[in-house]
Amino acid sequence: IHVRVHHAPLVPTFAGAIDIFELKQLEKVKVETQQSQGGQYVAIVQLYDKRNDISRAGASQDKDEVVAEGLAFSNAVRQIIF
Repeated sequence: IHVRVHHAPLVPTFAGAIDIFELKQLEKVKVETQQSQGGQYVAIVQLYDKRNDISRAGASQDKDEVVAEGLAFSNAVRQIIF
C-alpha cells in the first residue's frame, strides 16, 4: 500500500504530518480553538522542535472544529520543518 505523504512539494498530508511529528519528536506546545461569530472554527497549533530549539505555529479555519485543528497542526508541521 502506498501512503501519500505530501499533497504537493513541501505540503504534507495530515498522515504525513503525524509521521513527521513523531519522527522528529516534536512537542505540541499549545492548541487554541475559538468559534467565530460566523460559525467557523479558528484553530492555532504551536509546535516545538527541541533538537533545533525552534517553535512555530500553524493556523486554519473550518466549519468543523476537528478539521480546523487538524489543518492547523499540518500547517505547524510544515512551518517547523521548512
